[in-house]
Amino acid sequence: MFNLAYVSLPEHFTRLLVSNIQNSTQNNTNLEIYINENSELNALIRKIFRDIDPDGFLGKILSISGWNGIRNRLAAVYIEYAMTGSFPENANLSLVTDIINIENKLRHFTPSGFSRSFLLAFYAKMSLIQIKRKDDSVNYTPLILRDEHLEFMKWSKAKSTRIDWLMLQLIQYDHFLGTERMNTLLESGSRYESLFALLSANEQRQMVENFMTYGASINDSDIFLTDVTTQA
Repeated sequence: MFNLAYVSLPEHFTRLLVSNIQNSTQNNTNLEIYINENSELNALIRKIFRDIDPDGFLGKILSISGWNGIRNRLAAVYIEYAMTGSFPENANLSLVTDIINIENKLRHFTPSGFSRSFLLAFYAKMSLIQIKRKDDSVNYTPLILRDEHLEFMKWSKAKSTRIDWLMLQLIQYDHFLGTERMNTLLESGSRYESLFALLSANEQRQMVENFMTYGASINDSDIFLTDVTTQA
């Protein structure tokens, strides 16, 4: 069984993680506008960045921390909330060390500015927390991002904007087909649709259901509207 769990991730945060946010004055301005338009997000950022500006001036926070600094603190706070049921006063950045490590390992396989590999690892950690808290490991499978999964990307011929969807495919193919066979197929240049054809009807159904679960969790409908196997 490979049955992913639905996790209700904060939409105002996941929208940022799927966006192309480069370090620039214009992007900082757009990000500031977005934060100001989302009162809950605004209040949370002002709270956890009081060490940078006690008055919560977003311009200063963005200038000093940058998008990645804001992203990492927010993720840490959401993770701790999932673990304890309450928002902490300060962000424990050690909670996102593993997520950042995964992002760094995939950095060369996706265009700069996107945080989709971070998003996949964030979902994986949040789903694991939820499954443990509900003691629901019988019905659901935590998404574990192993080094052998990341190694599959060495066969990639181009950078992938939607690397989270791509990795989600590869992880499931590895589960159903096995690592050795996967490496052989990818090395030979097999396309992802041909790998899908190798699965049984039940495995194909499970894979599609997992895509739907992940898409719903991250508030992303791309899997239903776009060919995410295209690497661009």
